Amino acid sequence: MPSIINGLFAGRSGISSHGTAIAVVGDNIANSSTIGFKSSRAEFQDLIAGGQTSGQVVGSGSSISSTSMNFEQGTLEYTGKPLDLAIDGKGFFVVADGEQRFYTRAGNFKTDASGYIVNQNGLAVLGYSGTIATGDLEPLNVNTVSQSSVATTEVSISGNLDASATTSTIPATTAAGAAPAGVTTTYADLSAASEFSTVVNVFDSLGAKHTVTFFFFKTATNTYQARGYVNSEEVDAGTPQTGMPRHIGAAITMTFASDGSRSNTPAAGSADQTASIPWLGGAGTSSVDILFAPFTQYSAASNVLSISQDGQGIGAVSSLEIAKDGRVYALLTNGQRATIGTIGMVNFSNPEGLARVGGNLFQQTNGSGEPLVGKAQTGTFGDVLSGSIELSTVDIANEFVKLITLQRGFQASSRTITTINQLLNEVIQLA
Repeated sequence: MPSIINGLFAGRSGISSHGTAIAVVGDNIANSSTIGFKSSRAEFQDLIAGGQTSGQVVGSGSSISSTSMNFEQGTLEYTGKPLDLAIDGKGFFVVADGEQRFYTRAGNFKTDASGYIVNQNGLAVLGYSGTIATGDLEPLNVNTVSQSSVATTEVSISGNLDASATTSTIPATTAAGAAPAGVTTTYADLSAASEFSTVVNVFDSLGAKHTVTFFFFKTATNTYQARGYVNSEEVDAGTPQTGMPRHIGAAITMTFASDGSRSNTPAAGSADQTASIPWLGGAGTSSVDILFAPFTQYSAASNVLSISQDGQGIGAVSSLEIAKDGRVYALLTNGQRATIGTIGMVNFSNPEGLARVGGNLFQQTNGSGEPLVGKAQTGTFGDVLSGSIELSTVDIANEFVKLITLQRGFQASSRTITTINQLLNEVIQLA
């Protein structure tokens, strides 16, 4: 009789364990479309009642020892959204609710009203701020953009000047920042006296854009002089003569050899002139290196081949770009690409020891070990793929096969109890 009663307990435990396993399968199926979800598996173990004689051990059924997660790589789906991030390889993203940290493979992020990168539940995505990925992890904000090359410090122009042009004299003008001294030369006068002119946009230290017009005057055979001019209202304090030219620096002399090449080109790394421009409006004085190279003098129409300057002014964030190493860049309207920071990543010696807490999040436990903090493409960490998400690792076909198997186990355990109940009825009928 004890063995028959033991069978009742075995049937009961079988119902319980198979019911739990069916719940695990149901959870997997329900999360087959959950981004970054890792499927779970119920781990069965057998039960043995205590006090049994050696050699006559009768089992007491089964139980679920734990549910283990499958941390295999999920399929990556391309979305095209810059803040949709997928990890191709090992690692987890780090998100925080205040001081409490969570870990996730779901990288469907967004920005909140304050510019912070957050997950769908508003938890801040952590990373390294600035251009160097060191220090403590902290929330990343797309509005904290450090812009470089705001002010113009170098201007380089190349081209050709007409060798057949007639000589002329440079009209007198007032220097930038000097009080007007009755000089009435206009831009039209400069244009009439010069052989050629070109315009360059430059930026002051505050990012404001200004126009510098360079005029080229042929002053002698095989000799040209070039000079830059800015508007009086941009450099003259007091009551400026609006729209009048003010020259910057001295005239730059260019001499040419008989083969048309420039014979006095500055040495490599040098400029023809460093001009000081006293901008108004709080920007202060800009020092701009001006270089005319390479320049030629042929009997052809004067023209400019290229103009380059290093200032780009202040730009607004137009879009975001995230590299495979996790670096977050802001693409600005002025053409710059500014570094915001780097997405942080962690890994664990035993990821299966992490605890699910809902919301596609995991939490550290004693079983997972301490988090190993780093960034993508270093150590054991995989790549961060922008514009992609990692899909659930649930295999629907596999889960339904499991469901059929577990259903049979549940039914069989129930039938065990029914059968033993019938046997007990037979015993009772003997009375």
